[in-house]
This record gives sequence, structure tokens and C-alpha cells, in this order.
Amino acid sequence: MKKLLQRVFGYSSVSLILAFMLSHESSRLAIIGSAYGTENPPLIIAHVAPTTGRFALHSEADRRGAEMAIDEFNARGGVLGREIVLVSRNPTLDKSHAAQVAEDLITRNKVGFMLGTIDSGVAASMSAICQKHGVIFINTNSSSPTESAENAHRTKFVFDASAANFNRALLKYALLNRKSKRVLLLTEDNAWGHSSAAASRSYIAEQGGTVVGEVVVPEALPDPAGTLRQVATITADVVALNISGDNQIRLFAQIDPKTLDKQSWVVGEVDWEELYPAPGTPRPLYGITWAWNIDTPGTAEFVARYRKRYGHTRLDYPGDVTHAAYFATKALLTAIERAGTTDNHAVIRQLESIKWTAKEFMQHYAAYMDPVSHHLQQTIYIATWRPRVDHPESGQVILGHASPEQVRYEQERTTRLESFADTPHYAP
Repeated sequence: MKKLLQRVFGYSSVSLILAFMLSHESSRLAIIGSAYGTENPPLIIAHVAPTTGRFALHSEADRRGAEMAIDEFNARGGVLGREIVLVSRNPTLDKSHAAQVAEDLITRNKVGFMLGTIDSGVAASMSAICQKHGVIFINTNSSSPTESAENAHRTKFVFDASAANFNRALLKYALLNRKSKRVLLLTEDNAWGHSSAAASRSYIAEQGGTVVGEVVVPEALPDPAGTLRQVATITADVVALNISGDNQIRLFAQIDPKTLDKQSWVVGEVDWEELYPAPGTPRPLYGITWAWNIDTPGTAEFVARYRKRYGHTRLDYPGDVTHAAYFATKALLTAIERAGTTDNHAVIRQLESIKWTAKEFMQHYAAYMDPVSHHLQQTIYIATWRPRVDHPESGQVILGHASPEQVRYEQERTTRLESFADTPHYAP
């Protein structure tokens, strides 16, 4: 039946048809089985990311990176002779609901692997369910330090740099030649915000700085102007932000540019999806892992491929989220190929040894998976945003970069993963 569908609809359309059927009740899997008959069944990968709320645009960028990698493999016959089908679920930002989504995808829909999430709390919730069943979970783009420390799992691999990596590079840059080193922490009230601020404290001390206060803001940030008034009451030379998603846009849309002239504001990670849609909003100093205009081998070709497919959309240039999701998905599929099986234990061992040269990864230094923490170690770029309403894609300016060793999160050296003996076998 698959061959008949391919003759009628074309190869890529079969994937869309199967994904549509899978998005309904789990009984639809029987239809997929009959469509493939005795041939190799498709390899089902679930992309899980909040498609509504403040990370909706990030989720779209994340899915695009996964699609680009999957398209490459499907164009040459899939993986282990199996076509790869990507299905999407919205776990929302509710951790309990996200856990149930993960449970249903595994027990009812029989997915092979999961990737995505964006939000670190959702990632922690869903990956715990995956570990229970032995399903490999690829965290493409969430950056809480807890994801590769206390919330790490044998079946989870984290591909974004963490806030600890970003803040270590940025705070050194901001404090290095400054005589007065009073730092105010501005922290989002969630696991990502608090763990990022905690890591920042040690980096501030490394540079001889002093934390003079901390303003903790609700995750929904209902009153950005009120937050800025609170900040103004505390005398500080540097303001270290750990605020995410659209909250950054709302906060900086109300900040007086003169404030940024008097103080150094360090914003941790700022994704392309928070910059490009708001080109007139300032961002003083922040970290990224990749940009469309970084002068590294392979970048121009990757951007051209992206723009050929998505150049007519709101995000007509790719950013760090798409880059991370592309390589995370590619790492998973490559690991399956190298293992020669979908058995999770064999695939995990291959993922633990993933390495890319600087040229392959489009960065300035080689990237590699830490087998202890399951966190990808990679280059960090220090950047600033110089608003250009006429050409917003050119607003990002790279000021410097740091090697994986320079931004290492030391707590990852003592991460404790479940043993293979305590990790159930799962072979989709």
C-alpha cells in the first residue's frame, strides 16, 4: 500500500498522510501498519513543544530544524531502511499535562523517540516519563542548568547551551575591566530562572563582584514597568537578567535607553525568536550559540537551504533554535545508523560519543557530548543588538566567543545518571 500511496501522492506526501492519521486516536496506528504491510514500518518521532503561549515562535523554529534534518535522511532512504515520520504534540506549559502527553505518546501512539520542549520545566516533566519507559528524549532547546544536573537522565540528551554556560562567558566579559562590580540579579520565578541565577552568583564571585540584591519576577511578568521601578531603587553597576521568551521583549520595550548607558545589562541567552520579531527593542549584552551571519564554514549553505524552504515566513532567517534542533535531530538519526538498531541502549551509547568538528558544527570550536551529563559542550558567542528597522536581520553583532572549556558548568562533572541496568530496553 505504501508503494501505491507513493505513486499517487509522492514520497513526501506519504509522510504527511501518516502523520495526520497518527495525530488522531491511537487506533490509527493499525491503518499505518496495514499501509506498510510487510515492509519496514515508519520510524515515528514526536516533536513536543508549546505551540501556544510565549514560546510559540520558538517551537516553530525548533520544529523547522528537526524537519530539515529528517528531510536529509528521508531523501536518501530514511534510517535503517525506515522512513522517518515526524508528528507534533503541544504539551503546553503545564508540567502535569506535559507528563500525560508523554505517557500517551509512548503507551498509546507507540512513538519511537521524543524531541523538543523549549521550556525546561516541561522538559524535566516529559523526560522523567521517557526514562520510566526507556524512550530516548532529545532536549533540543531548553537551557536550565538543572537539565544536565539534577534533572538529567540516562535517556535524555541536552543540545542547547545552558544559562550557566552563557552567564559564565557574559559576566566575565561585563566585569573583567570594571572597577566597581556591584551586580543586581533580575530573576524569573521558575526552575530555569532560579538555577540560572544560582550559577551566576559563583561566576560573579570569580570576577571579584558582589551581588547587591535580587528582584524576582512572576513567570507571566504582569508588570514590566513595575519591575523596572524596583530595579531602579537598587544601586548596581551590572544587572544580570535571567528572563525568557516574550518576557524579554515586553521588558526591554519599556526600558529607558539612558539606563543602558549607565549600567551594563547582561541578558543571558537571547534567542533569535526574541530579537528578530522586535527589531527596534534594544538588547545590550547576551549570549547565543549560532547566528545566520556568523562567518563559519557551512553556515551560508545552511542558511540558503533554510531560506529556500521558509524564506516566505515570519522567520525568514534561521537562528540558534533552528540550528540546535537540526543538529540534535541529526545526532539522533546518526546514532541509530551507527548502532545499526533502534534499541535504546545501543543508541544511547552512540549518542554519548557524538562529536563534531568546528567545521561540521558551524562554530569556532569542536562540539562534543559529555557522557557524564549528556549535555553538548559547544562554543558560546557574546553578542549585542543594534536595532535596524530597515534590515532587522543585520541587527545582531558578534563581540566575541568562548570555547567549551572556558564556559564549562562545573556541577555537570558530578551528574548522576541512571545505570543501564535501571533503564528499560525500548526498541521501536
